[in-house]
Amino acid sequence: MSGLVAKLRGRATKAQALAGTQNMTMPETDWRRWDLLGLKVTQLRFDYSFHVHMWSLERDLLISFGTPFTLCSSTGEVCSIDPVLQDELRPLLTLLHHSVSMVSASSAGHCALLFEDGTELRANPHERFEAWESHGSRSLESASLLCSIGGGPPWG
Repeated sequence: MSGLVAKLRGRATKAQALAGTQNMTMPETDWRRWDLLGLKVTQLRFDYSFHVHMWSLERDLLISFGTPFTLCSSTGEVCSIDPVLQDELRPLLTLLHHSVSMVSASSAGHCALLFEDGTELRANPHERFEAWESHGSRSLESASLLCSIGGGPPWG
């Protein structure tokens, strides 16, 4: 069990390091994190937004991305995705049934969803639209957030 904990701590450290890169660098940014261990992606939904739902009998979390965001694969490939452009959505299909480990949100309005294999979805605030939002239940109710236009703390 201690090997798993060390591995997950390493991933959390990686997520923290990645969260500060590629347009996510913000001085003195406060990050809040929610543990998602035990959850898997149970549903992907595409319309003019991209929705990823992680559900179990004990808790669930739905994250919706309404503006362009980034998919960072576990192999280091980085792919920008605009949820309005259907041709860009294909790489997201591989996320179905994948285990997730953590979701993070910053006081500047950034969001990062980390998968157990190291894959990550990242969203930045948008100057004209609410870039992302999340809705959690039970122990994840505090992860119900909204990224305001232009950024700022999504927890209110």
